Amino acid sequence: MAIISCPYCGHRISDKAAACSKCGGDLTGNTPEQLAAIERDKKYRKMQSLMNQSMLAMVLFLGGFGILYWWQPANHSYNQYASNGAIALGFCWYVITRARIILLKRK
Repeated sequence: MAIISCPYCGHRISDKAAACSKCGGDLTGNTPEQLAAIERDKKYRKMQSLMNQSMLAMVLFLGGFGILYWWQPANHSYNQYASNGAIALGFCWYVITRARIILLKRK
Protein backbone atom coordinates (compact mmCIF):
# COMPACT_ATOMS: atom_id res chain seq x y z
CA MET A 1 0.00 0.00 0.00
CA ALA A 2 1.43 3.36 -1.03
CA ILE A 3 0.48 6.92 -0.21
CA ILE A 4 -0.37 9.06 -3.24
CA SER A 5 -1.70 12.57 -3.78
CA CYS A 6 -5.31 13.00 -4.81
CA PRO A 7 -5.35 14.31 -8.39
CA TYR A 8 -8.25 16.64 -7.51
CA CYS A 9 -7.19 18.28 -4.24
CA GLY A 10 -3.64 17.08 -3.53
CA HIS A 11 -4.58 15.45 -0.19
CA ARG A 12 -2.45 12.41 0.70
CA ILE A 13 -4.45 9.19 0.46
CA SER A 14 -3.94 5.46 0.01
CA ASP A 15 -3.55 4.14 -3.51
CA LYS A 16 -6.18 1.50 -2.66
CA ALA A 17 -8.89 4.08 -1.84
CA ALA A 18 -11.86 4.30 -4.19
CA ALA A 19 -12.53 7.97 -3.39
CA CYS A 20 -10.66 10.81 -1.72
CA SER A 21 -11.63 11.22 1.92
CA LYS A 22 -11.24 15.01 1.73
CA CYS A 23 -12.85 16.08 -1.55
CA GLY A 24 -14.77 12.92 -2.46
CA GLY A 25 -13.17 12.70 -5.91
CA ASP A 26 -13.59 9.33 -7.65
CA LEU A 27 -10.23 7.61 -8.05
CA THR A 28 -11.40 4.49 -9.85
CA GLY A 29 -11.31 4.34 -13.61
CA ASN A 30 -9.14 7.41 -14.18
CA THR A 31 -7.14 6.98 -17.35
CA PRO A 32 -3.78 8.69 -17.80
CA GLU A 33 -5.45 11.13 -20.21
CA GLN A 34 -8.01 12.08 -17.56
CA LEU A 35 -5.29 12.55 -14.95
CA ALA A 36 -3.32 14.72 -17.38
CA ALA A 37 -6.45 16.79 -18.05
CA ILE A 38 -7.01 17.25 -14.30
CA GLU A 39 -3.40 18.42 -13.86
CA ARG A 40 -3.77 20.81 -16.80
CA ASP A 41 -6.94 22.27 -15.29
CA LYS A 42 -5.27 22.72 -11.89
CA LYS A 43 -2.31 24.49 -13.52
CA TYR A 44 -4.68 26.72 -15.53
CA ARG A 45 -6.65 27.70 -12.39
CA LYS A 46 -3.42 28.44 -10.52
CA MET A 47 -2.18 30.58 -13.44
CA GLN A 48 -5.44 32.53 -13.51
CA SER A 49 -5.25 33.09 -9.76
CA LEU A 50 -1.70 34.41 -10.06
CA MET A 51 -2.66 36.69 -12.95
CA ASN A 52 -5.51 38.13 -10.86
CA GLN A 53 -3.13 38.70 -7.95
CA SER A 54 -0.71 40.40 -10.32
CA MET A 55 -3.41 42.80 -11.48
CA LEU A 56 -4.47 43.57 -7.89
CA ALA A 57 -0.86 44.29 -6.99
CA MET A 58 -0.57 46.68 -9.95
CA VAL A 59 -3.78 48.47 -8.91
CA LEU A 60 -2.42 48.87 -5.38
CA PHE A 61 0.91 50.17 -6.73
CA LEU A 62 -0.72 52.67 -9.08
CA GLY A 63 -3.25 53.66 -6.41
CA GLY A 64 -0.40 54.72 -4.15
CA PHE A 65 0.98 56.94 -6.88
CA GLY A 66 -2.51 58.30 -7.54
CA ILE A 67 -2.83 59.36 -3.91
CA LEU A 68 0.54 61.11 -4.08
CA TYR A 69 -0.31 62.85 -7.35
CA TRP A 70 -3.91 63.97 -6.78
CA TRP A 71 -4.10 64.49 -3.04
CA GLN A 72 -0.53 65.79 -2.58
CA PRO A 73 -0.42 64.86 1.12
CA ALA A 74 1.66 66.90 3.54
CA ASN A 75 4.98 65.54 4.74
CA HIS A 76 4.75 63.03 7.60
CA SER A 77 0.97 62.77 7.29
CA TYR A 78 -1.09 59.59 7.43
CA ASN A 79 -1.96 59.89 3.72
CA GLN A 80 1.69 60.10 2.73
CA TYR A 81 2.58 57.03 4.82
CA ALA A 82 -0.40 55.14 3.42
CA SER A 83 0.48 55.97 -0.17
CA ASN A 84 4.15 55.08 0.29
CA GLY A 85 3.12 51.82 1.95
CA ALA A 86 0.73 51.03 -0.90
CA ILE A 87 3.48 51.69 -3.44
CA ALA A 88 5.99 49.49 -1.63
CA LEU A 89 3.52 46.69 -0.93
CA GLY A 90 2.11 46.73 -4.47
CA PHE A 91 5.58 46.65 -6.02
CA CYS A 92 6.81 43.76 -3.84
CA TRP A 93 3.58 41.81 -4.35
CA TYR A 94 3.77 42.32 -8.12
CA VAL A 95 7.40 41.20 -8.40
CA ILE A 96 6.84 38.11 -6.25
CA THR A 97 3.69 37.16 -8.15
CA ARG A 98 5.38 37.55 -11.52
CA ALA A 99 8.27 35.35 -10.31
CA ARG A 100 5.72 32.72 -9.24
CA ILE A 101 4.12 32.89 -12.69
CA ILE A 102 7.47 32.32 -14.37
CA LEU A 103 8.21 29.36 -12.10
CA LEU A 104 4.77 27.88 -12.79
CA LYS A 105 5.34 28.15 -16.55
CA ARG A 106 8.63 26.24 -16.24
CA LYS A 107 6.95 23.21 -14.65
